[in-house]
Amino acid sequence: MNIFQLRFVNIGLFFLLIFASGFWLNHSGKPYGFLLFNVHKLIGFGTFVFLAVRIYQINQAAPLSALELTACMVAGLFFLATIVFGGLVSIGKPMPAGVSLSHKLLPYLTVLSTTLSLYLLLRHK
Repeated sequence: MNIFQLRFVNIGLFFLLIFASGFWLNHSGKPYGFLLFNVHKLIGFGTFVFLAVRIYQINQAAPLSALELTACMVAGLFFLATIVFGGLVSIGKPMPAGVSLSHKLLPYLTVLSTTLSLYLLLRHK
């Protein structure tokens, strides 16, 4: 396994941490614990930033195809939507049921789209 592949295996571990801390938050109930809540947010945002930087670097080294670029942009949009809906869920005010449901479904779409993007990027290399 080369360093390129190893970095993306680490992304999988970060996703596991995000999901584990999210399930823990869900079961702990509101109000959310300060430390766990912030760890959950920071790991998610850090993973997004790490992926964005890596994709930018890969694109600089060898331009991505339209399919690869589209897959990465879709994954990025799912990431951002997950972060936004997570922020809405964390607000102390009652939210429509769709907000909570969206934050429960979007992480799975984010993982799926990110996995597809990483697969295409690994083939690109």
